Amino acid sequence: GTGVTLSRANVRRFRHNDAADLRAVLERVRDTDRRLGRRSRDQRRFIVAEALYRNSGTVAPLDEIVKLKNEFRYRLILDESHSFGTMGDTGRGAVEHFGLRPMVDVEILTISLENALGSIGGVTVGNEEVVDHQRLSGAGYCFSASAPPFTARAAVASLERMRRCPEVLQRLRENRERVYAALSGDGSCGAMDGVVPDLLVPTSDPLSPIIFLRPPSPEDESSPSPSAASSSSRLVVVDVEEVEEVEEVEEV
Repeated sequence: GTGVTLSRANVRRFRHNDAADLRAVLERVRDTDRRLGRRSRDQRRFIVAEALYRNSGTVAPLDEIVKLKNEFRYRLILDESHSFGTMGDTGRGAVEHFGLRPMVDVEILTISLENALGSIGGVTVGNEEVVDHQRLSGAGYCFSASAPPFTARAAVASLERMRRCPEVLQRLRENRERVYAALSGDGSCGAMDGVVPDLLVPTSDPLSPIIFLRPPSPEDESSPSPSAASSSSRLVVVDVEEVEEVEEVEEV
């Protein structure tokens, strides 16, 4: 991404949501350090991950990633742009869902204001030292304009609603579960049961409000979790109240 390019960092990639491959990458870096006589504690190194991947609707195995981060003495940068406001009991994202500690288990959080909060821009969350360093040295921050007051107020209003109205998050979870039930044909959706799964198969994580669908294939019967395909379509579950009846429509 742009941030990695601007940082001029040496990048090592690991396979998507594959903790075993991440371990292998970290071990190779450690072996190189030992061969060159570099001390790992003198290096500034980060594991960068996205909590909820918008391109597949899958959730990162944060509990495993945090264990590896602690074992190899790295820091973790986590993008919560799509999980903030949709995961966790109070909407605080994947960190809350996995029972992790902000600023301890996850040193830096990045959050887009354009999704659950319905505004524009984004924020980076960290301890005081991290935030001060970014304010003084981050090119993306130094050369950006301040957010207009009305967009900042819109984000604050959304945060206040999340805090005051926990039923919004509960309704989102119920909608997500209802959609997955209809797609899986588990017997809880009445007439829809057994119809939708014949047409579409979900490939995303059941925790995700972003659901990817694709036509079924013969391999699905032998695979408990179908993999995403390039021909998949995306469905986004939102918080909507059930409308029982429409009494009148005014023509304009």
